[in-house]
Amino acid sequence: MRVFVALELPEPLVAPITRLQAGLTVGRIVPEDNLHLTLAFLGEIGEPQAWAVAEALAEALAAPAQPAVALTLRGLDLFGGRRPNVLFVSAHGPGLAPLHDKVLHAVRAAGVELPRTRFRPHVTLARFGRDITAKDQARLGEFLALNGAFSLPAERADTVTLYRSHLREAGAVHDPLAQFRLTG
Repeated sequence: MRVFVALELPEPLVAPITRLQAGLTVGRIVPEDNLHLTLAFLGEIGEPQAWAVAEALAEALAAPAQPAVALTLRGLDLFGGRRPNVLFVSAHGPGLAPLHDKVLHAVRAAGVELPRTRFRPHVTLARFGRDITAKDQARLGEFLALNGAFSLPAERADTVTLYRSHLREAGAVHDPLAQFRLTG
C-alpha cells in the first residue's frame, strides 16, 4: 500500500486556500479533502509495516507529548523548474522541523527505509502534467503575479494522520489509517 504521514490543516486555513484555488485556471486542483502538509512519504509498504508505523507514531508523539504547531502559510512557489509540475504555498512554524524529525525517527524505528531529503514544508495546491503548454504557463505566471504574496496568519495544527493513498485517474484518494493528537 502507498502510505504517507501528514499534518492536517486547521479548518480556518482551508477555506482561504480553496478560494485561492478557485482563481487558478490551469492544472489539476488538489481537492479540499486532500489538502495537507506531508511530513513523510513512505511509498509502497506492506500492511503489517503500516501498522508498525502507526504504533511507532503513537509512541513517539505521546511521550513526551508533542505540542501542536503554530502553522503559518505564506508565499506561492513552484516545483519543477522550467516545466512546473506542482504549485504550492510554503508552510512555516517553529514546531514543524522538530515534528518532522520525530515522525522520521518513528517511521525508521518501524523499519521503513526513507531516503535523506531536504524538508521543504508546503501545501500542494495544484499539479501540472509534463505537457503544460506555453499558454498555460503564461496563465500560471499571471496567477503567481497576482497571488504570489498569499499569506494566512498562524493557526494551531494539532493532528497528524497516517494515510493510505489510492492513485486514480481522476486523482488520489486518501484514506486515514490512524490519527494522532498533538497535546503537549
